[in-house]
Amino acid sequence: PDEALPFDNITGRELIHFVAKMYDVSNTERDERLTNLASLFDMTEALDKLIKSYSHGMKQKISIIGALIHNPKLWVLDEPMTGLDHQSMIEILKRMYDHCQEGNTVFFSSHNLDLVSKVCDRVTIIKDGIQQCTIDLHVKGNKETLESTFVKITATEQDLINRTTDDIFGIGR
Repeated sequence: PDEALPFDNITGRELIHFVAKMYDVSNTERDERLTNLASLFDMTEALDKLIKSYSHGMKQKISIIGALIHNPKLWVLDEPMTGLDHQSMIEILKRMYDHCQEGNTVFFSSHNLDLVSKVCDRVTIIKDGIQQCTIDLHVKGNKETLESTFVKITATEQDLINRTTDDIFGIGR
């Protein structure tokens, strides 16, 4: 969720149990996955605390654990790195990579083009809710053009009139 979880008055463990039950995850699988994910995101000691006591990053972590507890084939994550500490970002990136290596799909949104260019196979640029283009990052040179393509597509008409891409990023100064 973009905002604080609407479940502030329950514990992280209670939230995960609720989500697992919605997806018919057995108690044994739920407990095993929760143990692994909580350890992965350094949330083990926080599981039995009320979510309203969590920091923003901890709320993000419990949201990710909730999204992954039923082991979905398709992950749809909206800005999953927001509020995470560096180690947790590394762990979620590893999990994303491993998930894809197992033949699954991760679809995530991000405004961090550097991160996107490092971890994605394909990128779709969306403006005003409409797909503008898709870039295959395996094609030589496409990682380098991602930033300039993004700027061209998302810049306002006035931006394009007034500034070049080099001006926008301060290149050559």
